[in-house]
Amino acid sequence: MSRMDTALQSDLAEVGPLGQAVALAFRFLFVAVCVLAAGWFVSNVRQVPADSQAVVMRFGNVVRVRGSGLLLAFPRPIEQVVMLPAAARQIPLKIERFVQGQDAGASPDTGYSLARDPRLNAGFLLTGDSNVVHLDAQLFYQVTDPAAFMAAQAHVRPALQRLFISTAIAVMGRRSLDAILVARPEIAARRAEAAERERLRTDMMAAVNRRLEMLSAAGAGLGVAVSRVDMVPSIPAMAKSGFDNVLTVTQSAETTVARARTAAQFTTQDANSKKDKIVTGATATAQETITNARSQTASIAALGEQSRDMSRAMQMTRLYQDRIRPLLSKAAGVEVLDGDTARTLLPGVAAGRR
Repeated sequence: MSRMDTALQSDLAEVGPLGQAVALAFRFLFVAVCVLAAGWFVSNVRQVPADSQAVVMRFGNVVRVRGSGLLLAFPRPIEQVVMLPAAARQIPLKIERFVQGQDAGASPDTGYSLARDPRLNAGFLLTGDSNVVHLDAQLFYQVTDPAAFMAAQAHVRPALQRLFISTAIAVMGRRSLDAILVARPEIAARRAEAAERERLRTDMMAAVNRRLEMLSAAGAGLGVAVSRVDMVPSIPAMAKSGFDNVLTVTQSAETTVARARTAAQFTTQDANSKKDKIVTGATATAQETITNARSQTASIAALGEQSRDMSRAMQMTRLYQDRIRPLLSKAAGVEVLDGDTARTLLPGVAAGRR
């Protein structure tokens, strides 16, 4: 036993039971205060989850931002730790104003109905070609500036609602109905409208982010950026039934046209078949007639060839006579040999003169 304990016991023995009780209570209170002080000192030591980030403020000023992991900070009121969503976390926000005043059973498939009270038609927007379209929208945003987000945290969701609504009014007002949704399937394949429908969500997200950047440049940033926009545009219920009727009539007309084209194809094929038969028969008859005519005129053609040969021979003989006559008229005499032995003497001009 140490000297201190011995001295304490001797002091307690001197002060009596009441003094001993007070001394023990003091010791217990001292230990409790030490435990409370230790707990207070480590009160801001915490684990930051993977989907969160911590903003540490010292006397109201942001001093640092920490991601997931162990966070060491001074206890309150020296430093205060505020947990915010991580920068990679997407926070959904439903645009409630677009569904206010609508029937509970209404949906983009069945169509939303226009109410008599214009204040209940906030979800309907005017398009660039003077049509009406309803939007069922939801956006996702991410925290990009924790300090600005923490300062405007209570106003972020209402501000995003207003920004999205004003952006939707501007974007829809620059587009035709067919550039927003497929209202008329017969022209759905047009490249210009199809490309604009593909870019609709991207254009909406870019327009909202531009407005957020303008707020940041003006010193009233929300510390967020929109990362995704989901929209389901639809037309009012009455217009939807009208478009459905037009589609039904169009499909019926296309079916009738297709049947007429099929019948025309069958008629054309039958006519072509009959034409081929007639042409084949006429060709065969013509060939047979030509063959018979050639066989009947073959003898006449042969006689013609013979007459042409005889005429040519007569012409050659006459030409020979015309050319040989002047020569013979100048000769004194001409001997003609007929075979090997016979000789004939033809007197010439000179012989005649003798």
